Amino acid sequence: MQSKLVAAKDYHEVALDIPAFVPDQAALQKELDRLRNPYVTWEPGGTAAAGDMVRCSLHSALPRFQKDSIRFVAGSGMYNPTLEALAIGMQAGETRTATLPEGEVALTVQAVQKRVVPALTDEMAAACKLPGVRTVAGYRRYLLAQQRDKAAAQAAWTLAARIKRAVLDGSAFVLCKADWKQAVEQELDRCRAIARQGGMVLEQMTPEQFAGNIPVKSYAELVAMTQDTCFDSLRCCLLGRHYAQNDGFAVTEAGYAAFLQDYAATWHTTAGEARAAMPKETYTFNQYAAHAEEVWRAHADRLYRDKNPLPGTE
Repeated sequence: MQSKLVAAKDYHEVALDIPAFVPDQAALQKELDRLRNPYVTWEPGGTAAAGDMVRCSLHSALPRFQKDSIRFVAGSGMYNPTLEALAIGMQAGETRTATLPEGEVALTVQAVQKRVVPALTDEMAAACKLPGVRTVAGYRRYLLAQQRDKAAAQAAWTLAARIKRAVLDGSAFVLCKADWKQAVEQELDRCRAIARQGGMVLEQMTPEQFAGNIPVKSYAELVAMTQDTCFDSLRCCLLGRHYAQNDGFAVTEAGYAAFLQDYAATWHTTAGEARAAMPKETYTFNQYAAHAEEVWRAHADRLYRDKNPLPGTE
């Protein structure tokens, strides 16, 4: 490769507006409530309400609604919404009739049981056997950490895209047109191999064949898109090599072999077809370009977490 990186803009200096992490309190409470599910009990109750277990008999000319005994949770919608709604407000021994689209059904309540949910305890949290979780507060922090991890991952990709743009625009390169053309042809060769695996010829693919595979409608559009993206990819590759000099990243034969094995298994091809689709030179180029992107993403992830620390440990 004749292209060179002359000066790299320091990605640490890229100004970013880091969003604040806002916990989903409803989701937190829902997960906390799950802890109590194994400890729920049912006790005899009086008047049926939504959420109560109702045991009843059904009498109807319709065979499917002729039942000596059936149980459902009133208001759950799991059995029949109309009959469940009918049972609400009823007591044992009481009978009501509902008119369904299929016909009339008489419902007689035999028993009502109330759902008794115990208070949340540290013992319930400890029973989850999650690493480091021994109390309700610890479980809540564990759930918060999961939410923040998801939020950090989402934010990091957006922030990394801004870092990428700033670094590419702020760095100095000497770019050789031959390197760019080679990158373009390597990517098109990869697309050709994928098309062949699907029994198609890339240059002859129709808009319908491109749909769902590549966001273009013709080979000409694909070439134009590839030329544009490979200009950035070439610069990312140079920056990835630059970062690798300091962080120890390296493209290895073992990594390439593992990639080919995974590619062949995923696409149900032979090792030879996998190698043709992704020659070592193309793999190496893509790996260094991806390394630069990963450096920026990891930096963005750290910035997000630093701005949004979790509450103190237990």
